[in-house]
Amino acid sequence: MKIRQLLFLVGICGMLRLPTASAQQTDSGLDFHFLLGVNLGATTPVPIPGDLKIKSYNPKFNPRMGANLTYYFNEHFGIGTGLTLDWKGMKVGTRVTDVHLSIDVPNVGTLTGYVTGKNTTKVSTLYLVQPVYASWRFNPRWQLKGGIYLAEALSRSFKGNVREVDIVVESPVMQEREVPYATLNYGDHTRRFDLGLLLGTEFRMNPHVGFYADFTWGG
Repeated sequence: MKIRQLLFLVGICGMLRLPTASAQQTDSGLDFHFLLGVNLGATTPVPIPGDLKIKSYNPKFNPRMGANLTYYFNEHFGIGTGLTLDWKGMKVGTRVTDVHLSIDVPNVGTLTGYVTGKNTTKVSTLYLVQPVYASWRFNPRWQLKGGIYLAEALSRSFKGNVREVDIVVESPVMQEREVPYATLNYGDHTRRFDLGLLLGTEFRMNPHVGFYADFTWGG
């Protein structure tokens, strides 16, 4: 089972701008700014299990920090890139039906098969992210951007447990077993490199401070 970043939403975040090579906000030139914000979203196995019911969800605190550099050809259009550190994590409780898993059962060992029952998963990942995007300014205050991003996972953790489950074991012979408690660890199944799409908007309060919201989708 492959674990992939399916959907992440970067919530409204702070932005601090430094003086740029541009004499005015509407001129062409370089635009450099620092980013500080919070990530919200989820990570899921791909393909997504069909019969999965979410019982609880905690996005945790996932900061984002870095900087972007945009070059504007004129007062409206530009291209940009940057570098950010993105912490992304969550804790989710689900009830699954016939989901293929490998679980570690105390005093028994590893069992692989189709699991039905309660599942709790904790995800914690640190990414180094580089976006490449095109930017369009409506006016000096509002702008849109869209493009792609490449991310490298500097640390990966995807752990959890199952409780009161039935598992249909595949080998050495097909059999159904009841398991009161077991753990799972899919950190090594999480992709180290991720390529995805991004779409965002930005509001500038003044030449130095603003807010932005980015939507990214990888998988």
